Amino acid sequence: MSSENQRKVTVAPNDIVDEQTAEVESQQTIDQSQQTIVTGQEDTRQIDDMPDDETIWPSGPTAGQIKLWKQEFGEVYVTSLSYDKHVVWRTLTRIEYKQLVKKMEQLVSAGQLSTAEANMWNEEAIAEVCVLYPSFDKNSLSRDLAGLPSLISQEVLEASGFVALEVRQL
Repeated sequence: MSSENQRKVTVAPNDIVDEQTAEVESQQTIDQSQQTIVTGQEDTRQIDDMPDDETIWPSGPTAGQIKLWKQEFGEVYVTSLSYDKHVVWRTLTRIEYKQLVKKMEQLVSAGQLSTAEANMWNEEAIAEVCVLYPSFDKNSLSRDLAGLPSLISQEVLEASGFVALEVRQL
């Protein structure tokens, strides 16, 4: 996702004029190692220095809420699904992961879930545990994008240490 120990994720641009402008404007990122918001090429602000009531993007969470989540969960990420739809999430703890695996095994062994259903249940459960904004409820997914739980669970697992950033032979 990034290089040199910096994990950068896209944050929505405010105004989109055309594809070329959109590409430049979509360079907005939150630098997780420095808690910095980078807007385009010029504007760099520390989340900790932002007023608590300032929103991170229009209709998004406030800087104060992000600060609280960082205190509670440590690393906090944002995934942009479109220019105006963003999901804020956190990593999964080992205890949470073990609980989800145990519950999924119980459902499969009781015959309540097929293998395919278990995979989707797991994705939805991970998203439900880790999505901070907007609120996520796996029981009301009919109005959300079909791929949202799959995408978020994959990113959560990667950020939670299930995928190495780099593997080298020594």
